[in-house]
Amino acid sequence: MSENEVTELAVALRPTLTRLYLALRRHTPIREYTAAQASALAVLLDHGPMRMGELADRESIRMPTATALIDGLTRNGLVERRPDPEDRRAVLVALTDHGRDVLAAVGGQRDSILTAALSALTDDERESLAAAAPALRALRQQLDACSAPGAAD
Repeated sequence: MSENEVTELAVALRPTLTRLYLALRRHTPIREYTAAQASALAVLLDHGPMRMGELADRESIRMPTATALIDGLTRNGLVERRPDPEDRRAVLVALTDHGRDVLAAVGGQRDSILTAALSALTDDERESLAAAAPALRALRQQLDACSAPGAAD
């Protein structure tokens, strides 16, 4: 595939991927947290407890913004601060059991919404999506690697 074809594919995929995510969020609103907080929760779910600076780096936000996000999530019982066992001066942020439960419930709701939408598609469309799933996972990994702390710009 030429560089031009890769660019055309990116231009074709980006709005659809964005709208898919937004449609899932719209069908399963969560009043306990904002979209920015949801992103931080997803990072903690995917990567485990981390220092505030690492969270800020992964989310491409400034430390005061990360602190405000975590403060709100802590007030709602979704996240907790704990001492870093490797450095007593540092603090780790981590999901609480309640935070994991909320994310599991939301994930279940979104799975149900997506299952219903997939059921309305043709067999060929579902087969095409099934065939694309591994490539979409690889694409997500590439995007995550690009935004990981220390990744090349």
